[in-house]
Amino acid sequence: MAEKRLSHAYLLTGPEGPERENAARQLAAALLCAAPEPPCGRCRDCRKVREGVHPDVIWVRREKKDEQLRREILVGQIRQMTADAALAPNEAERKVYIVDQADRMNQQAQNALLKALEDPPGHACFILCAAAADALLPTVRSRCIRTDAGGRDQRDDGMSELAKGYLEAAASGDRAEIVLYCMNRAKLSREETEAFAGQVRDAVRDVLCGRARDPGLGRDGLFHLAELMDKTEDYLRHNVQPKQIFGLLAAETLR
Repeated sequence: MAEKRLSHAYLLTGPEGPERENAARQLAAALLCAAPEPPCGRCRDCRKVREGVHPDVIWVRREKKDEQLRREILVGQIRQMTADAALAPNEAERKVYIVDQADRMNQQAQNALLKALEDPPGHACFILCAAAADALLPTVRSRCIRTDAGGRDQRDDGMSELAKGYLEAAASGDRAEIVLYCMNRAKLSREETEAFAGQVRDAVRDVLCGRARDPGLGRDGLFHLAELMDKTEDYLRHNVQPKQIFGLLAAETLR
């Protein structure tokens, strides 16, 4: 946060209750706070988030029907959220959407959210709160930085370094180096492979948006890798094994 290397999506996991809600508020405050070490807790944005009155922090929760909470978060709620996300913030530099009980989204709602996570408005951030990450689609999980209610980053686990190494190997243009790289990663688990693809996608997006240096791939090369990550995630959804995924990357990273 202090280095302003912010993500557009976070998955906050932990038991439902005050601790998780407070962690979500703290994260929202950090995303809006302009202090050198956010959240400062003293600025206007931090105070309004703490008091629950900030107009740029929007909570999405299960709706009521006949005085009873619905079993799921519905696709209409997510579509309404993503439509609102296209509008400019009211006061802060960005808008933060907190989806409470995100593991209660039905599949249609998750697919609608996925579209926003793939191409988010520059001023919008999403915080998904869930008891367990496994209730969310792999493609949704892979686009989020996963953090528990205690603030520990769970998604990285070295995947950012693996993604960096992959981009450097791709930029080298050396097919043998790419093949060796992929062979050495073929034993990653399915979840690790999903996280790897998400990290590569984030890194490519950062370069294309000017937030990171191009390792030497050029615009066409970056778009090619983004399309390749789409193909990777589609194959993972159809139960293709990581070994075959990395075989695909060995063959298609260099056009």
